[in-house]
Amino acid sequence: EVTFTDLTHDAMGVCKIDGYPVFVKDALKGEKALIKVVKTNKNFGFGRLIEIKDVSPFRKQPICDHFNECGGCNMMHMNYEMQLGFKKHRVKETLRKLGHIETDVDDTVGMNNPFYYRNKAVIPFGTSNGKIIAGMYKPRSHDIVDVRRCHVWPKAFSDITRFLKRFLDSLDYSIYDEKTHSGVFRGIMLRRSKDNEQLSLTLIVNANKVPYKDAIVEAVLERFPCIKSIIANFNKEKTNVMLGRKSKVLHGEDAIYDTLLGNEYRISHKSFYQVNPIQTEALYEKAIEVAGLKESDTVMDAFCGIGTIALSLAKNVKRVIGLESVKTAVEDAKDNALRNGIDNAEFHVGKVEDIIPRFKSESVDVLFVDPPRKGCKREFLDAVLDMGIDRIVYVSCNVSTLARDLNVLVSDGYIIKSVTPFDMFPQTSHIESVTMLEKQK
Repeated sequence: EVTFTDLTHDAMGVCKIDGYPVFVKDALKGEKALIKVVKTNKNFGFGRLIEIKDVSPFRKQPICDHFNECGGCNMMHMNYEMQLGFKKHRVKETLRKLGHIETDVDDTVGMNNPFYYRNKAVIPFGTSNGKIIAGMYKPRSHDIVDVRRCHVWPKAFSDITRFLKRFLDSLDYSIYDEKTHSGVFRGIMLRRSKDNEQLSLTLIVNANKVPYKDAIVEAVLERFPCIKSIIANFNKEKTNVMLGRKSKVLHGEDAIYDTLLGNEYRISHKSFYQVNPIQTEALYEKAIEVAGLKESDTVMDAFCGIGTIALSLAKNVKRVIGLESVKTAVEDAKDNALRNGIDNAEFHVGKVEDIIPRFKSESVDVLFVDPPRKGCKREFLDAVLDMGIDRIVYVSCNVSTLARDLNVLVSDGYIIKSVTPFDMFPQTSHIESVTMLEKQK
């Protein structure tokens, strides 16, 4: 019998048995419970809940039937108030412990409706006891949970998935088996636009063509006329990566269109685009607000992707310079600038740490940084410090690498003016944040 005194970074309950830490899934801070220890390491162990003796007032019944087996959502047993508080606390404590930074952290910006928010889902298909299944993977495995209704996907995604399972079953379709690398149909990817409810469907196959292609396209369009784009993606590699390199348009064009802060974006099936459009707008508005932009400013957007941050702020400044390593993303960014009549934004392709030194003489006033989970390379940060940029807005999807990078910047004279967490992924422990830094005069 134990009492949980804290939560880990991925929201597991923490208790101690004679000083030995044990982590338990789905336990909440303050609860007393009977647990079974199921695994021990030298410094910590893992346990399983047997019975909760003293239930937290923040506990709620998950609305999803698959919560206990699916690896998609790990915080649905907390009420939303606790989820937001956990994320604020985690940002503050990670900055303190890993970055050695003591700073105030704003309350987490949450959603009015923290469900059905995702605009993209990659859904693997498989078989179980001769039946077609599709959904999400179990935690730390590639065993598929047959999801009837996912509460973070739009409802249409669940409807399309169920329809395809039934239709493929009626065709006695060959379904892919990852263990044996046999079978044809690997899964689907769905994307949806926020404003006009356009959907795109990508059929992922372990073959050079899609069997029964015409029948599938006709049936899907008859049942779901909102699907404007159907793509075949061919992946014959023996890999757990779903999408292959080659694709072919089966219906419409390889694009749907979405609007973000007044700009329209063309989104192909392989485009990088934030998966929570409501929170993305809120986050970008905050980033632009804290930057204190002036009409005379030259702004650099590192890791710019398809240009969503750069183009959102372009109307407020003199010039925007976007840096991005993915060539197709830069091409999309240039196309998006033309599409929206923005002529003061330029985009350059290459590793950001390699190309940023070219702009040392450009007198950049504000730097926006939105790196991948691994954060910024030290060479990039050194180049930023060498340029002496006055203001830096750091958008992060990983508070651990944020703490590491902020330590470098603060050690060289930058002051943290604000840190604001955003709940981009409700029901999960993932956290996005916006940090504003100014160079000490």
